[in-house]
Amino acid sequence: MQIRVVNDDMSAPDLEYRSTANFIKRALLVMASLLAALFIIAILALLTIVRNINQDADQQSAMLLQKAMTNRADTLATHTKDYAWWGEAYQHLHPRVDTDWAWHRQNLGATLWRDFEYDGVFVLDGSGQTRYSVINGKLSNRSLQAWLGENPVPELLQTINKTDALPLANRVVIQAGHPALIAAASITTGDDSRLTPLSGPASILVFVDVLDDKKLMALGEEYGIKGMRVQQKNSAAMTGRLGAVTLPIDGEAITFEWQSENPGRALMRFILPLLILLALCTTLLGLFLGRNILKKARMYDENSFLLTQSRHALTASERRFRDVAEATTDWIWETDTDLRFTWLSDRFPGITGHSISAWLGRPVTDFLQADSQSLAEWITLPGQTGHRRLLHCRYLSAMGHQRYCHIAIKPVITPEGVTGYRGTATDVTLEVEAQARVQYLSSHDELTGLPNRVRMREFLKGKLQAQPTQRHPLAMMSLDLDKFKPVNDLFGHAAGDTVLHEVSVRLRNCVRDTDLVARQGGDEFILIISDVHDRNDIETLCERILQELARPFDINGNEVLIGASIGIALAPQDAVDAGELLRFSDIALYKAKSAGRNRWMFYTPEMAEQMVQRREMENSLREAIKQQQFRLVYQPRYGLNSSRIIAVEALIRWEHPELGLLMPDQFISLAEETGLIVPLSEWVLNTACRDTQQSLEGLSVSVNISAVEFQSWGIVDRVREALRQSQLDPARLEIEITENATLWNPESSLELMLALKKLGVKLLMDDFGTGYSSLSYLRNFPFDGIKLDKSFISGMPESDSANTIVENIIGLGKAFSLSITAEGVETEGQLQKLITMDCDETQGYLIGKPLSLTALKEQMNALDAAVQERSAPHTEG
Repeated sequence: MQIRVVNDDMSAPDLEYRSTANFIKRALLVMASLLAALFIIAILALLTIVRNINQDADQQSAMLLQKAMTNRADTLATHTKDYAWWGEAYQHLHPRVDTDWAWHRQNLGATLWRDFEYDGVFVLDGSGQTRYSVINGKLSNRSLQAWLGENPVPELLQTINKTDALPLANRVVIQAGHPALIAAASITTGDDSRLTPLSGPASILVFVDVLDDKKLMALGEEYGIKGMRVQQKNSAAMTGRLGAVTLPIDGEAITFEWQSENPGRALMRFILPLLILLALCTTLLGLFLGRNILKKARMYDENSFLLTQSRHALTASERRFRDVAEATTDWIWETDTDLRFTWLSDRFPGITGHSISAWLGRPVTDFLQADSQSLAEWITLPGQTGHRRLLHCRYLSAMGHQRYCHIAIKPVITPEGVTGYRGTATDVTLEVEAQARVQYLSSHDELTGLPNRVRMREFLKGKLQAQPTQRHPLAMMSLDLDKFKPVNDLFGHAAGDTVLHEVSVRLRNCVRDTDLVARQGGDEFILIISDVHDRNDIETLCERILQELARPFDINGNEVLIGASIGIALAPQDAVDAGELLRFSDIALYKAKSAGRNRWMFYTPEMAEQMVQRREMENSLREAIKQQQFRLVYQPRYGLNSSRIIAVEALIRWEHPELGLLMPDQFISLAEETGLIVPLSEWVLNTACRDTQQSLEGLSVSVNISAVEFQSWGIVDRVREALRQSQLDPARLEIEITENATLWNPESSLELMLALKKLGVKLLMDDFGTGYSSLSYLRNFPFDGIKLDKSFISGMPESDSANTIVENIIGLGKAFSLSITAEGVETEGQLQKLITMDCDETQGYLIGKPLSLTALKEQMNALDAAVQERSAPHTEG
């Protein structure tokens, strides 16, 4: 059994008792390292010897390969010379080739392929042109150059024609990835004295021996080289170890490979297992002996260590207790049986701020107090002998701050009985304060400090349980800030938080202490006013709130102006349920915002019905967009200068399956509020562009764009896509924009309008004169024309003021080079007056009502003729 004692306080003398085991361990490690090094060196030496033996064998095989190639080339040259210096060959091959003698009589034919495996036999004239060729034992008409893939003739002729050399030349080239031996010699009369050499250049006899894999293997076998071949990427892999040598042939490096004899493998197979077996046996023996030696050394060291450790046990225990007591966040105390402090740890002053001497001898109950019971009774409770814990005792620090702690105690028991008590006190002030903070935040808004929705509902339920009466009702007020979003957009969210905090202060100043102001979320607030004496009191309060919130807010030196809308529901008149009251006040708030903002409204049952109807209408509108229950009608626009219809305005109609045909003013505002205006407008754009391109040749079409939709850059993409799908000329599409659409963000609106103009479409200002536009808008924004609202035209020509206004507006538009369109023209007198004022275009029931596409096409010719007749000049009597 081994005993291991760990002590962080071990001194230097203690470590000496481990020296024996450490020394033996180091000695064993040195010996093991030496033996391992010897075995590694032996194995490396064996591997080196094996590699050298194999390399020597490969070098010898490479030398034999070169010798074999040389002998093959010499044999080829000898055969070539024998045939070339044969008088009969000279007679039949020079200057004219006798094919019968050469091929049919087998003097220079297939026998060279069959007997010597010469792949090519060629006879060339003095200029190097092939006159006779036998390739692979068959008579051929291919030239030497075409068969080899290159032209070795010039080099061969140069070698043969040297004056100081025999008329014989050798060369090696690459043919189809294999070395090809070439031997060439001039055809002469030899030693035949009967023949007289002819004048002129001699013919050349060329033998070619292509060393393919079959020939190389046979050649290698003659010299004891197995499987010799040219190394290629697609060659089948050979088993065993491979030898290789690279020879320069025809300017390329050709690598030959063969199956190496691998003479070192036998040596490796015999010696390496013996070395490994010897190493394993040595290792096992060393492990066995080393383990026994180390075991005895450790036992000796541990026995010596335990003897020394016993002398330091008490000292180390005392030191450990003191260090733990001082390092912990707790302070430790002891009392006598009268509960007076007899000892306090050194952490006591650091945590409480009190000195130890000031409290020794004083009762613990004077320092600590428990909320739920008497601390003295809990400490001295009879029959308790183990540890006990009491939570949340409190005390005052030396600075007078309230602090909290957990205490744990245990009686000090001796044979004589209980002689005192000792325990610990753990400071939990931060934990208690954090819990209180969490509790506060669970019912209050962190930004404004106002009660949140949870606290508001608790307060409301409590007030409703008091059962407010008809004479003294409870008022639930939902308040939403107006024009608050621009504050965040222009000044940042930090400025918005400052405004919300100031709003909460002003709202609290407007109500009584018994009332509640809560933050619902975002820029929404809830006010609960109980025990209302008169409805006029609520209206007075609302008026005061709006006045307070209308005062400017100072944000970093900038004055910010906002407003508020308020919806009010009363209990018990409207509801006695908290959820219903909140819902009704929200409905009233919505009506107040819809009515123009910065006002208050009391809830009425009709409002709920309208909300239900609005929700049903919204669902119907969503379904109508899915099922495409809409259709377009087109109202013509008449050009006074050209006396013809020049454009149409696309107007949407909703064919409701239950309510019948609905006009735009019955659903467009709902579409804008719910965000459905985007898919609706996209359908109108695509349909209007398609109809105009397919059926309204030569006419332009104008499409109205909602002010809500004009705040997003997506309108540019939708217009571009509608033009692309319909292939409509962009110049025939006019986008009508109301004056107020550009007021949201003039800079962004200008960029958006420029982007639309870049597409090639035209921009018209619709309902000119009814919004907030000024001359700067006409000058700064890239409008192509303006459309006068029909409210100006209705008084013409009887009203002089209407005539003057219209005439001035037309002159103003002309000054800015804008086309002028008068809307709502319904009488002949209005038309004639507009002609005299040099108005460009008119639109109204006089010209034509909004018609379907089919009806418009049928009536266009008749309508143009009728308008031209009305436009004819009349003589005044």
